Amino acid sequence: MSLFMAGLILALVLLLHSEHPVDADAYHTIFKHDDYPNKCFLKLPKGGKLLINSDQYARYPGKCAEIYCGRNSWALVYTCEPKNPPHGCEYGEHENFDAPFPKCCPRRVKCNTVK
Repeated sequence: MSLFMAGLILALVLLLHSEHPVDADAYHTIFKHDDYPNKCFLKLPKGGKLLINSDQYARYPGKCAEIYCGRNSWALVYTCEPKNPPHGCEYGEHENFDAPFPKCCPRRVKCNTVK
């Protein structure tokens, strides 16, 4: 089986396992480091690191997103569902960025009121 097919199958399995299949968009990636087998490793700004055990969730540092760490450092990253703002408007900052995912997703809406 090709690496692509294995990743696709894993992504589908993880999506079905997900706590957020409706409220979120998702993509898969690998967060691998040889010093931390079977864990997801993220290098953080200022030299920090985030380690996530297999079959665990963690908030994605600095983002309104969540990471599910699967086997062999494969991860599914849940992001806010992509939506277009109302016509003539744009999205601003998150209303409550520090809330748990997906409650951090709602954003302020800025609309042009000039007619």
